[in-house]
Amino acid sequence: MIRNKKIAATAVAVLLSLSALTGCSSQDKSAAKEAAEGFMEAVKTGDTNAINNYSSSEVSTGSFVALFDKNYLKEDLTSKLGNPELDDTTVAKLDELGTMYSTLMEEYQITEVSLNDDGTATAYVTMKASFPYDVITSEDTQAKFTAATDEYNVSSQDELLKITEEQGQDAAIAKAYNDIILLAVDIYEEAIESSEPVSYLIALNLSKNEETGTWYVTSVQSYDSSIAGTGAPATETDTSATESSSAASSESSTDN
Repeated sequence: MIRNKKIAATAVAVLLSLSALTGCSSQDKSAAKEAAEGFMEAVKTGDTNAINNYSSSEVSTGSFVALFDKNYLKEDLTSKLGNPELDDTTVAKLDELGTMYSTLMEEYQITEVSLNDDGTATAYVTMKASFPYDVITSEDTQAKFTAATDEYNVSSQDELLKITEEQGQDAAIAKAYNDIILLAVDIYEEAIESSEPVSYLIALNLSKNEETGTWYVTSVQSYDSSIAGTGAPATETDTSATESSSAASSESSTDN
């Protein structure tokens, strides 16, 4: 009889322990989902403070967040061009393009959250975008840009030479940079406006802050091209959207 009581007591203790673990797991999953939703909403609305609260510094300053940053394209492009002096028209056009990317995310949904054996969590997110994130770096868009810069080199040669003679080489280079950026923005905007909305699957990896009990995003997995069939890369998201165009721009202005 005593032995049976001991067995029963042990069984109750095990059940209570399992119940506690289940409750803890449920709370962690709920908290991880809340953090994932907070992060996605912060990125969607451009809330920098919330992005910092819901993610690590690597993520908050990384390529995924930068993709929706209004100023990212402008800063990235101009820095690659050596930070040329931009006129008001060029600045306005770059801001216009940046606004398009800042509203890229139309909606999102956390479809699943799983707790991993190492104590981390993974949140799977379906994100609807108003256009493919890599549309301006596509072969078709870049081919149009190359053709436009080639035509510009021919048609503007005399004008740039005259500016060089009258105002100096720096003035001619500044003129060329501004013109080429405007060409690029027009081509990029046309590509964006002619694109259809697409859906992507992303995975947010999260860790728990043991001191505060809160969860935060530590990395963002690449888009899954199988959903939209857009050919998105299977590696870390690369948002250096202007890399190839800026290289071409430098070459074009140098030739002039």
